[in-house]
Amino acid sequence: MDEPRQGSFKHTAFNASFNAFDLDRYMLTEENWLLRATAAQVPYDAIVVLVNSSRYGGGGIYNDYCITTVDHPASKRVFLHELGHSFAGLADEYYASEVAYNEFYPPGVEPLEPNITAFLNPELLKWKDLVSPGLTLPTEYGKEKLDSLQGERQKINRAMMEEMERLRRAGADQPQVDKVRAKYRKQTSRLDEEMERVRAHYAHLRDKVGVFEGAGYASKGLYRPMMYCLMISSPDDQFCRVCQRAIARMIAYYCGE
Repeated sequence: MDEPRQGSFKHTAFNASFNAFDLDRYMLTEENWLLRATAAQVPYDAIVVLVNSSRYGGGGIYNDYCITTVDHPASKRVFLHELGHSFAGLADEYYASEVAYNEFYPPGVEPLEPNITAFLNPELLKWKDLVSPGLTLPTEYGKEKLDSLQGERQKINRAMMEEMERLRRAGADQPQVDKVRAKYRKQTSRLDEEMERVRAHYAHLRDKVGVFEGAGYASKGLYRPMMYCLMISSPDDQFCRVCQRAIARMIAYYCGE
C-alpha cells in the first residue's frame, strides 16, 4: 500500500494508503467505485480488504467496508475491531490514543452507536437491562490515575515515533530503528507496570457491565459499557457483552430474522 510519510507509493489492486485523515496508523482506500464493482461479481453482505503489510493499521466505515493489514502481530485484533465498525456500526470506545477527530460527538446529544452513551438520562440507558447488579453509575475504575499514566506514555511514544521517522528519512537501516524503539520501550515498561497495578485494584469489575467514563475520543462526558472490549482494548480479544449483542442483532438482520 501507499505510505505517504515515507514517500512510498505503489500501484495495487485498490490503492490502499496509510495516513488517512493525516493519522499514521489509519488506512483506507478511496477507490470506492472499483471496490464495489469488484465485490459485485458475487453476492456479498460485507466487504473486507486485506493488505499485505507488516505495519500496524486499518480502518472501518459503517455499512461500507473495513480494511486491515495482515502481517502485523496485532492484525487479527485490528481486523475484528474494524469489522465491528463496518458491519455492526460500533463506535470507538478509546479516548486516549491519537485520533483524527475533535469533538466528534456534539455535547448534549446521545450518540447513535449502540456501545457508547452520553448518559443524559439514566432511565434510557441503551444497555440498562445488562447492567450488573450493585454497581454505581457512572462506575469508578481508577480512570484519573490511568489517564495520568497513559498521558506520560503517549508523550514517550510520540518522541519515539518522531525519532524513528527522522532515522527512516535519513536512510537508517532496521537495526538502528529497532535500537531506538528498545530505548523508549524501557521507559514505557515502567508506566505499564504502574497501570497494571491500578487495573489489578479494580479487577473485580472486569466482567461487569456498568457505565465507564471515557469513550468516543472523549475523556469526559461519554461512557462505554465495560472496562475492556475490542472497541477500546481487550486482553483476550473479545467484544464486550453490549457489542456482542449489537453484532448478533446485525447478523439476525442480514439473516432475515
